Amino acid sequence: MRKRLAIAFALLFLLAAQAQAFWGGSGDLLKIFGDLDLDGPTAANIEALEEYAEEHPGEEGVDEALLRLGRASSDSKDFQRAAAFYARALEEFPDSRFRGEISYELGAIDYRTGKLEEAAALIEPLVSDRSASFSLRARAARLLKDIEAASLGLLPSAASRAIGVLLPLKGEYASFGEEALQGILLAADVFGKGPSEVEVIVKDTGVDPASIDRALTELASDERVAGVVGPLRSSTAVEAAKDGQRLGIPVITLSQKDGVTSAGEFVFRNSFTLEDQAKALARYSAGKGLKRFAVLHPQTNYGVELARHFDLAVKERGGAVVRQAPYAPGTTDFSAEVKRIFGVKTTERMEGRKKVTEFTQTVKIDALLLPDSFETAALIIPYLDYYSITGVQLLGANGWNSPRLSELAGKSVEGAVFVDGFFAGSGRPGTFEFVRKFEEVYGRAPGAISAQAYDAATMLMNVAKGQGSDREAVAGRLRATTDFRGAAGSISFNARREAQKDLFFLTVEGGRIVEAAP
Repeated sequence: MRKRLAIAFALLFLLAAQAQAFWGGSGDLLKIFGDLDLDGPTAANIEALEEYAEEHPGEEGVDEALLRLGRASSDSKDFQRAAAFYARALEEFPDSRFRGEISYELGAIDYRTGKLEEAAALIEPLVSDRSASFSLRARAARLLKDIEAASLGLLPSAASRAIGVLLPLKGEYASFGEEALQGILLAADVFGKGPSEVEVIVKDTGVDPASIDRALTELASDERVAGVVGPLRSSTAVEAAKDGQRLGIPVITLSQKDGVTSAGEFVFRNSFTLEDQAKALARYSAGKGLKRFAVLHPQTNYGVELARHFDLAVKERGGAVVRQAPYAPGTTDFSAEVKRIFGVKTTERMEGRKKVTEFTQTVKIDALLLPDSFETAALIIPYLDYYSITGVQLLGANGWNSPRLSELAGKSVEGAVFVDGFFAGSGRPGTFEFVRKFEEVYGRAPGAISAQAYDAATMLMNVAKGQGSDREAVAGRLRATTDFRGAAGSISFNARREAQKDLFFLTVEGGRIVEAAP
């Protein structure tokens, strides 16, 4: 019993918060032994853990135990012992959910010990394994480049320049963070055949806003880091902007937060804001001769702010928002709002014994803006047909950009026009090339977040390689950026260091979203 407890306690230390950085994630051991807050690894703990693995072959948790034992041995420079643990894990647990990590760890040891063919055999499959985590594939791609360079008699050298990355890689926004990271690593050619000229140092902003200050301070202390891409979320953008300005390190945020670049000359933004969308729609409408507008919007920050910017933008071009109606998020019945906006009058008459209801539009509206998601837009649009409202141009924002828009709204959405910061089906040269590279590496089409992150990273890496390596020079070259040809088209920074670019105008034709003429 005492021996069993000693082994259990030895395993539990692996899951302690203090030991997480050393061991990496948690797995089956947590389910078996529970959780205690203990100190980091000791020789006695490692010995007990090894004893457990020997006495319970094939049992749940042993694969993870072998992975952790391998890491402990590798950390103490006992590579032969570490390799033995990893090899045993691969042999005894071919279907382990840790197989990718174990293969990577063993491949890294083979590389360090000069077994280049064995290392390549383990690492190369990981690069193209789409079932592996993205971060693992990225690490494998970088290691494979070093292995290939070594096989040619070349010594891989650390990049002389680096860029920092601030993204949420844990929590509810992790999927957006990973999407942005994919674009950044593509820009750095991590998955390409040649060596990356600029290293990418990723800091997870996670769910703790305080991590922004810590992460930026760490990046600023590394003289190789020319600047930072991110963060993505509005809740962290302001803090990052202030810290970047205070530390004198260029920051290209991907957030839509209003006024974020007002922090100072080291802060830039590569995103498309609600104001950008409103102005683009107003410009499009003016070009089509549309003057009288209505806005039906949700009572959310997205809906209220886009409606406000649109009202200002159409006034600047001689138009007017003559009717506006808000609705609560989650609304599913829009009959009252549609009738009020268009001044719908109802009349009834008898055709024989049948009562016929007729609707008449009394307020002239040239275009209706619906700044909400495609799901909500698809709920609202059929009301126009129901109330016999015709001749109205439907306008939308980036929330409409989904193949399911037409599926849900049907023919009523044909001819509607909306905007987005990126469209994978565009014929723009920079967009086409980006989409080709992205699909080749990741096996799917990119979205707007990946494209914006790709462009931000590419611009930063381009100026980081220029003459003058200090951060003030890098910021100066960013401020002077004009007509950069990126995934989202031509980009220039204005006096407020906001990226200026043409948004993508999209429409629905034959049930498909296609690019519309601006």
